[in-house]
Amino acid sequence: MAHVEHWLDSGAGSCILQQAFAADILEAKLRHFDGVQYELGAFVIMPNHVHALVRPFSAEHSLETIEQTWKGLSAREINAAQSSQGQLWQRESYDRIVRDEEHLWKCLQYIGDNPRRAGLGPQQSRRWVCPDWIKAGWNFTQVA
Repeated sequence: MAHVEHWLDSGAGSCILQQAFAADILEAKLRHFDGVQYELGAFVIMPNHVHALVRPFSAEHSLETIEQTWKGLSAREINAAQSSQGQLWQRESYDRIVRDEEHLWKCLQYIGDNPRRAGLGPQQSRRWVCPDWIKAGWNFTQVA
């Protein structure tokens, strides 16, 4: 997994998400069913990938279904916006089951620190944490 992280953080791939229009589209898709099908806790949109903390509300809307929806809808809209075709996302995803509060905190900090580890400045990625989490004292502690 470390080699994949290094590859992503080095800026490999199309890096379409560094363009504001594409990041806007993806962010809208991530937020669309928040509070309805899932709880979106946090996300970081990097130039060529995204990290998200999400809790599905039911088996009907599984994590796999949610991810497929995000990928499919964002790819179609991004491709349409730039009059292109083709695959935007890798087929696989690297999901993890968060087992307890300590693991959740570590995941939140890991994704929040991803831009810094990749050598990106504050304007080169998009970071977001659910306002309710922030009120509860859960936020990124690292500066992007």
